[in-house]
Amino acid sequence: MNQKTKEKIGFFEKWNIYQKERFPVMVYGLYIFCIVFAIFCYANTVFNNMNSINYFFIIPMYIFAFLQFLMVRIVDEFKDYDEDSKYRPYRPVPRGLITLKELKILFLICVFIQIVIVLLFNKQNMLLLFGFWGFFGLFCKDFFIKKFLDKHIVLTVAIDELLVVFLGLYLYSFIGKINSQVILILLMLYFVSWIVEIARKVRCKEDEEKGVKTYTAVIGIGKTILILFILETILMLLQIKNLGINYLIWIIPVYVVTNIINVLFVKYKNKKYAKLVELFANIYIVIIYLSMGLLLI
Repeated sequence: MNQKTKEKIGFFEKWNIYQKERFPVMVYGLYIFCIVFAIFCYANTVFNNMNSINYFFIIPMYIFAFLQFLMVRIVDEFKDYDEDSKYRPYRPVPRGLITLKELKILFLICVFIQIVIVLLFNKQNMLLLFGFWGFFGLFCKDFFIKKFLDKHIVLTVAIDELLVVFLGLYLYSFIGKINSQVILILLMLYFVSWIVEIARKVRCKEDEEKGVKTYTAVIGIGKTILILFILETILMLLQIKNLGINYLIWIIPVYVVTNIINVLFVKYKNKKYAKLVELFANIYIVIIYLSMGLLLI
């Protein structure tokens, strides 16, 4: 299917198709909730709010974060349009299901809702918000070094995932003033984002697509899995720092199984284990995030 075609379906149906293919609301919704929940629990512990936790603040934090991830998806549609049209015409935008103009309108709606949330719940940190949006603006433009980043896929993820760090910093400010203790949760967010980004672009050789820059295609299966192992190990060490070893007895087996899957993928290099690498990486990080709730016990 090389020629762009306009799918004649209803308004709500086409957006439902789009979210299923490009931004699964249930999947992303759970992942984003885990991020917000982890930050919320950590921040309340830092500020010693144990006897007066305002759980309501999870709602505006979550909406702000969800909209931000959606905006990143929209930006990526613009960034990848030419490449998708050439190599992946089956995707919703190249095939004409959703237009770039419609996505631009959705983006502006997201910005408007974010502004309302900020004014209602966190207007005291407007400068921090402008800093976050400034970094997001650079992200949208590939930091004005797109050609360089296209040649260095690992450096690209290292820089791009800083966006989650800036987002986490702003979400943290919903609970209290920024302090040095925020570094620990920001490191967790950063390395989790690496794991998510790399694990979703793990492929066996027969599933690699022309024009699609997966990590396994660019740097090889062995190096990709080694990076995942290092990141997952760092994440475990950070969680030991957060919670102490006693709370991690039930998390460590998941870490072990996750890395056994990684090794099996390196050995067999087939589609089954490629899928399991992503699945267990996601299970691992969800458990890591949700375990932050132990801080409130």
